[in-house]
Amino acid sequence: VVYKNNDVRLELSRLAKQGDPKMKIHGVVAFKCENVATLDPITFETPESFISLPKWNAKKTGSISFDFRTTEPNGLILFSHGKPRHQKDAKHPQMIKVDFFAIEMLDGHLYLLLDMGSGTIKIKALQKKVNDGEWYHVDFQRDGRSGTISVNTLRTPYTAPGESEILDLDDDLYLGGLPENKAGLVFPTEVWTALLNYGYVGCIRDLFIDGQSKDIRQMAEVQSTAGVKPSCSRETAKPCLSNPCKNNGMCRDGWNRYVCDCSGTGYLGRSCEREATVLSYDGSMFMKIQLPVVMHTEAEDVSLRFRSQRAYGILMATTSRDSADTLRLELDAGRVKLTVNL
Repeated sequence: VVYKNNDVRLELSRLAKQGDPKMKIHGVVAFKCENVATLDPITFETPESFISLPKWNAKKTGSISFDFRTTEPNGLILFSHGKPRHQKDAKHPQMIKVDFFAIEMLDGHLYLLLDMGSGTIKIKALQKKVNDGEWYHVDFQRDGRSGTISVNTLRTPYTAPGESEILDLDDDLYLGGLPENKAGLVFPTEVWTALLNYGYVGCIRDLFIDGQSKDIRQMAEVQSTAGVKPSCSRETAKPCLSNPCKNNGMCRDGWNRYVCDCSGTGYLGRSCEREATVLSYDGSMFMKIQLPVVMHTEAEDVSLRFRSQRAYGILMATTSRDSADTLRLELDAGRVKLTVNL
């Protein structure tokens, strides 16, 4: 055991073994080393792939560390939440709140998100982007309201708001993404990757929870998880060089895969190969989509294509009986106008 702080280096275990008076030993300490089994890396090959781990019991203290490697800009790496409770908010009386913990990637940056019931904290773990294909080591430590998130050797301390020091997680701990059947899951508005279905694509290795190693390769085999490969390698060939996106779709190189942006094509599918459904309206018609639950979000990803000879008309609008919040997209004097009222 070695303690390092700037230029100070103390070999604590050696000093204790030698009986240094500065060191005090409690309990039984065996001064020997044991071989630790190598934890093989795994690759999440699709945004839909994930691994479910048992509930993380980290009410007062806890730690998680792992290595990751990817070239993708967005992805949910870790997520878990507690029991739902109704928010005491006059503006959103039916809004459900939960304790939660998440580590996600957005636009190439790594974020820690944490809420223990008295306010959410969102920390950018590193100022530089971490989707350059290199291995990064992440270490999260927590003691009550305070803790640190480290990437390689750069530590960022945090202090959660409010008075609560208990992190009450009641659900599984999800690694790499979320199940397709999300019944029973509550997605906090602050965790954008969960709301936008941005699963993680890339490699993970050496996952430790509260100092205990987790054999995620074996877990993936036991859970028969689709899209999880028991190795990590980066293909040198650029997937977009073969022009896989059809009908003028825009191609982006991902982690050993191509990603097609079909939003400007009128086509759908992984390669923009399927023609999208086209609806026509005469000015007096509309289509109503009833959402199954009340939605509370901070992020949305909506795209549509249209053509019209009329200068005015509503393209899309949201309404709610329980809230005055609205989003309205319309044609106004031939120009596209977006109005958001929160």
